Amino acid sequence: MTMTGKSDLAIFRIQAKCCLLIVILGIIIYGNHLKNSFQFDSVAYIVNSQNLKSPAEMLTFEYWESGLFSRGLMQMSLAVNASLGGTRPFGYHLFNLVFHIFNALFLFFITDKICRQILRVPQDLSVDNIRVISLFTAVLFLCHPLQTESVIYIMSRSEILSATFYLGGFYLFQSCVESRGTASKAIQFLWVLPLLVALFLLGFSVKQTLITLPAVLLLYSLCQCGAESRPIRFLKRWRWVLGGILFLAGVLLLRKLLMDETFLIGPSNPDEMVGRKNYMLSQPSVLIFYYLKLLLFPFNLNIDPDIPVVTHLLSWRFLGPLAGVGVLIYLAAKAAGSRIYLFSVCWFFILLSPSSSIVTLHDLAAEHRTYLAAYGFYLLFVLGSFQLIHMGLRFQEGAKRATVFFLLIILTSSLGMTTVKRNLVWRSELTLWEDTRKKSPRLVRPLINLGRAYGEAGETGKAIYYYEQSLEKAPAVFAPNYNLGDLYLAQGRVEEALKLFQRAKRLDPGVPEVHGKLGEIYLGKKQFERAERYFKKAVELNPKYPPALRNLGILNYFHLNRPQQGIAYFSRSLTLDPDQPEAEDIRQLISRASRQSQDKGKSVLPDPAG
Repeated sequence: MTMTGKSDLAIFRIQAKCCLLIVILGIIIYGNHLKNSFQFDSVAYIVNSQNLKSPAEMLTFEYWESGLFSRGLMQMSLAVNASLGGTRPFGYHLFNLVFHIFNALFLFFITDKICRQILRVPQDLSVDNIRVISLFTAVLFLCHPLQTESVIYIMSRSEILSATFYLGGFYLFQSCVESRGTASKAIQFLWVLPLLVALFLLGFSVKQTLITLPAVLLLYSLCQCGAESRPIRFLKRWRWVLGGILFLAGVLLLRKLLMDETFLIGPSNPDEMVGRKNYMLSQPSVLIFYYLKLLLFPFNLNIDPDIPVVTHLLSWRFLGPLAGVGVLIYLAAKAAGSRIYLFSVCWFFILLSPSSSIVTLHDLAAEHRTYLAAYGFYLLFVLGSFQLIHMGLRFQEGAKRATVFFLLIILTSSLGMTTVKRNLVWRSELTLWEDTRKKSPRLVRPLINLGRAYGEAGETGKAIYYYEQSLEKAPAVFAPNYNLGDLYLAQGRVEEALKLFQRAKRLDPGVPEVHGKLGEIYLGKKQFERAERYFKKAVELNPKYPPALRNLGILNYFHLNRPQQGIAYFSRSLTLDPDQPEAEDIRQLISRASRQSQDKGKSVLPDPAG
């Protein structure tokens, strides 16, 4: 029997029912997205990925070892999907959903341990209340609309999968803390340490967020220590000295980071990013005015938010939110009754620290970055709701718990319905980027992606319209120049296409497809030497580029009187892409040339130059 008078079997049955409820809710809330198409970067990294065409080559220890620092395990998870279902989206979506539900189950048990180890049951809350807190914290994590992007956007799998390893390591550490006696804790920690290191390495190979795990474990150790324990007495005695050292170190580090763009992580690309200084200055307002706002009021979710860039150190958009972060941490530290408030607030900021500090990313803000960090908010919200109702109502314990239970059911139901609606926005590229264009009318990327989506849907007129709109806003962006040039070329607007491809080449000379398109245009103009230079440049940039090799075959075989070189290029092209549209014609030509050298000037393939 336990301290609540319930048998272990009874407790197991209650926990099993809670877990079953979490699983059912996860399926109900996210089930309508499983047939959604690939979105955004998922098209480039999955559908158009050359590596995933041979997934078995990626499912090896050597591949993981070589890709440890470049998300090797993340790529291997995509290879598993590719080997099982090719490029059908269902399996990829199902993978994300399964791990998201698993993480919610993990948090149900983790929250229970946090409350028992920090709240000191039964002095603060009863065991039954803690079980309700654990359940609704996990359910909020499961169904909050801010989680939608992480679950539905397949390339955000890195957040979900890394969270699984993160939570696994945290749960193991909790189990060590739960051990009685200093000696047994030390022995168990030594036993768990190899598993903890393994989970860290696996999670790090998915996403580098795992770098914050040691800080969270240290914080948790301090939060569960008693007021008279040696670590707490040491911190109290030396708090001003330690605080001064940390403050000075923080100021010096911030100064170095703001003055030296290359410090620690190297330079950012000024054409694609705002630069580290502006990125760091903008992050406090992102934390307070964007992430926390969406956690409290999860409306107008947006895959491409229009975030103002902060450029001055003395700007109120930097100093104000930065002070707000400090105030939140201070209030949590001073909250009466338990350090769980401090742990929850610090969890949120610690887990967001890599993407909201020195690591300069392409986007100032992204909803999926809050995936695991938001757990601190959910725990604080549910626990705060319990405390407020317990202090404000003069009911019996059971009535208070029922009141909280009823209010949280209403809240989670409304959040779940909002998530279901948000899933529908992600059903196709068109619906996603139309929604984004309305919410971020000043940005260029929604216009570019709408142009691409309409192009893939066969609506060329609308595709051209959105690409032209994007070029009016940002003529120095590569994608609309290249994509619009491709559409113009398909319509026979050769001179307009030529200008756009030339500009695209100036913007990014390292893209082989641009050189290939320029070669095609000059081949059609019968400027064979210039066409050959562009085709060879394309092959130099990408030796496995079948269209350029095929065109070099055409050029050499039909126009430059180099039949043997032409046959060699044709053969290389066919080896790389045996299913290309003219594969059968190429095979016939190669076969005929090998049989009758006297017929090598006869044309089997149509001459695109006329």
